[in-house]
Order: sequence, then structure tokens, then C-alpha cells
Amino acid sequence: MFTPFYHQLLRKYHIAFGSIFKNITLLRNDTTDDELQRIVVPIEYSAREGWLTRMRTNPDLKNEIGFTFPQLAFEMTGMRYDPTRKLNSLNQRTRPLREGALTTARRFFVGTPYVLSFNLYAITRSLEDANQITEQILPTFAPDHSLLLRLIPTLGLLDRTRIVLEGGSPQWTDNYETANFESAREIILTFGFSMSIMLYGPVSALSPKIIRHIMVDLYEIPSVTLMEGPTYLLTDALDRLELESSTGRLLDQSSIISLRDFARQVRIDIKPDPLDALPVKPVDSITTITDYVDGRQSYPILGTDDDIGE
Repeated sequence: MFTPFYHQLLRKYHIAFGSIFKNITLLRNDTTDDELQRIVVPIEYSAREGWLTRMRTNPDLKNEIGFTFPQLAFEMTGMRYDPTRKLNSLNQRTRPLREGALTTARRFFVGTPYVLSFNLYAITRSLEDANQITEQILPTFAPDHSLLLRLIPTLGLLDRTRIVLEGGSPQWTDNYETANFESAREIILTFGFSMSIMLYGPVSALSPKIIRHIMVDLYEIPSVTLMEGPTYLLTDALDRLELESSTGRLLDQSSIISLRDFARQVRIDIKPDPLDALPVKPVDSITTITDYVDGRQSYPILGTDDDIGE
């Protein structure tokens, strides 16, 4: 039932979320507002309680290896299915395999939508540092921020991911009133985010049946009423079949109207340039538009042009 596969999508979503906050920088100025120090706030993936425990075990930074303040951490706190973005499960997507000569195609079904919940934590020892971190994060989300991610590089699959700052963020915790000489002041900020993602199933091989020639013939029908009807279907043989609107069934044989007595007026012919171009965007094309007054009709399936009535 299950085909082994692993696209590392959850790992990529985690890295993408954390990368948004990797360049938060704090400035320390003197009394004349000249810059004295510039600090890039480090960030790591860690659960809140474990992260705070490690920070608090070395509050004075006297150990040889310790943690510096301020610091950021984030973790995924939940995952839920998102039915509002669900597409038809039978829809498929096709991509050329971006390896070798780029001539092999791959097919996969549309993604399954989920929402990941993340918490971002910031710990500082001064209110000024907490304010700087907050002011650098909040304007980025108004209230959302989108990322364009390359999820499956071999297929060139790009998806846009939306990250929303949840209402009520950030939450502040400050032990200023309870801090004493034995414990340092801690200001802890908690930002809540939701990240809309897509998870994709296995990718299967597909025979490279690439469309390299499109030809469309346009016809002028003298009577507009000829094409009127509740529901109709135009076949490759240029028969108009009138269908029952409620069930889609053919009403009767008398509802078949032949359109083969009308000659073509214009032909639109589209081919890639070159004809053997690889199935990778962008692809140049040559479009030829030809007007016809010869009273003939095209039969693309047979590859012939015949006079009407032949």
C-alpha cells in the first residue's frame, strides 16, 4: 500500500521558518548615540522548557562554555489538516526531472494541505534588547509573510508558503519584581505563528509524451442559433451533441447536428523553437496565423485537408 519516499519537506519547512529570524541584530549605543557594539542574536531549534533550563544553569557565564544573552529559540508546537485549501485528490502535476538531459518526466498528485504551529522565544536581560527584537519582528508580519520555497529540487517544484503571526503575540514574561542578587533578570518573549504548507506523496516515472505542435482551426457559423442549447458537446468529428442538462445524457439521435459543412476561416499553428526544446521554462515558440478562403476543411486526426462534401 505504501511506497517508501522521503522529500524532507518538514525539515525544509523548519529551516525556512528559522531562517527568517537569523539576521536579527541589536545595536548598543553610548550616551552620544554612537554605535558601540553590534550583536547578531543567535537562534536554535529547542523546546522552551529545555532551552530555559540550559540558560538558567549558567546565568553568570562563568563556565568555560555557556550561553550568551540575548538569544532566540523556536519549536513546532502543533500540526493540523487544513480542509480550506484542499484540492481534488485526483489532480496530478507533471514536471521534467532536472537531472541528466532533462528529458525524463515525473508525475505526482497535488499536495495535502497542513498548518504547522510554531513558537518563537526570545530571552534578554534588558528591556531595550527586548524592544529591539520586537520591533524587528512585528513589521515583517502584517500579519503574514510569504516565502517561495524550492521543495523538491530535482523536479524544480516551487511553492509559496504563508506564515501568519497569531493574534495576541508577543507574550511578555518579566521577573523584574522577583529578581534578586542571586538570580538575573529575565525578559522572555513568546511569538506564535502558523505556517501553511503542502505535503507531497511519491513521485512516479512518466513516459515523456510532450506536446510539440498545437493547431487550431476557427470556423464561422452563419446561424448563431445552431450552437444554442441547454448543454452540448462538440466532438472531434465536428458533431454537436445536445445533452440533457441534469444528467449529461444524449437526448436522442436527432439532436446530433453536423458542423462539417462549414469551411475553416483561420488556422493558428504553434510550435516550440527549436522543435526539440527541452520541457523547461522558458520555451520560445513560433506562432503562425493563416487566413483561408479555399473552402476546405481540416481533419487533424487523418492529417488531411479535404473539400467540403468529399
